[in-house]
Amino acid sequence: MIRVIDDKDVAKRYHIWIRKQNFNTTPATFKKFVENELFPAIGIAREKSIIIMTVTRWLKVLGYSFQQYCHEIYYDEHERKDILQYRKEFLKNIFNHEKYMSKYKGEFMDQIYPNLLEGEKERVLVVHDECIFYSNDGKRGLWTKNGEMLFRKKGNRRSIMVSKFLIEIDRCLHLKQADIEKHPYVPEEARYFLKPGINQEGYWTAEHLLEQIECKVIPIFEALYPDCVAVFAFNNNSNHAAFSKDALVASQMNLNPDSKQPVMRNTYFGPNNQLQTMVFPITYHDEKLRDKPKGIKQILIECRKWPPGGLILDCKECKEKIQDISRTTCCACQVISLEPNFIAQKGAIEELIENAGHKCIFFPKFHCKLNFIERYWGAAKRYLYENCDYS
Repeated sequence: MIRVIDDKDVAKRYHIWIRKQNFNTTPATFKKFVENELFPAIGIAREKSIIIMTVTRWLKVLGYSFQQYCHEIYYDEHERKDILQYRKEFLKNIFNHEKYMSKYKGEFMDQIYPNLLEGEKERVLVVHDECIFYSNDGKRGLWTKNGEMLFRKKGNRRSIMVSKFLIEIDRCLHLKQADIEKHPYVPEEARYFLKPGINQEGYWTAEHLLEQIECKVIPIFEALYPDCVAVFAFNNNSNHAAFSKDALVASQMNLNPDSKQPVMRNTYFGPNNQLQTMVFPITYHDEKLRDKPKGIKQILIECRKWPPGGLILDCKECKEKIQDISRTTCCACQVISLEPNFIAQKGAIEELIENAGHKCIFFPKFHCKLNFIERYWGAAKRYLYENCDYS
């Protein structure tokens, strides 16, 4: 028995149609062409449609294969020692939060509430991520003739960046119509759009995310779940770990007093928690230093931790970020960075969320796929690939 796909004239029709699609062929679109155009043209009437597996096999018979469009280099660092240690800490942390969270089981995803003690509140996982959509984007997976690959225009051209929060209970964090009427002064939608570029709206920074959390996300969450605590989960990147302007960060300090150094918040040193100011008093004897940030040397002198022989600002090992727990007095930056208040310094996002009475966690580095919002972005990209011509 000869298959339709084995007929040379029919195969020629297939190739002509696929070429016209300009690398946009998918099993679904190929199936539609076969059923609606090819079969009627060659006099085949079918009561039942062909299945996706069949047309996928036909594409392979015609000499096409599914390839990933990629021009990037990826380095896998999942097994780094610090990553392995953080994974253990993360799992311990998330399991602790899960005890206070609802679970969803069964065909209809029935909600099973946690067993809470008096005074305890239910916790709701709220995940976040950003995604960027380029005007010169397109399918990553392409059905191509073996040995061929699509050449795309260089550069991404204009783009739109979207920052969004999702929850397990109700997908995108937003107010429904009934909630809008109850809370007229709360924003309706938590998402944030930005057109990146020097000549557009600038670039996405930690300040944008902080504004989004403070002005949109937390008010919406508290309107929807007034008796719950949010557990905000973020991917572990430098933007999300950014510190506030007055945070205690040793790497931002100079050895000697310098007005270019950030003005940091006052803190406490020693077993008696003695107040330590980070700027010179307005009555200081040197008028040039009044109300100016103190350097590391001055702070350590006041805390009686400056050695007689002095210290350099940064040693070679610290500059190269060589880890060694025995190296505690190699340089001024290392000495002050090991103080408990500097070690305990949290990022601006974590501080904002915890000050509002909620929780904040970060997924392990190089493990962004743990974040279920990745599936949401995947579906959004897939929809664009199938429905946008990127013109």
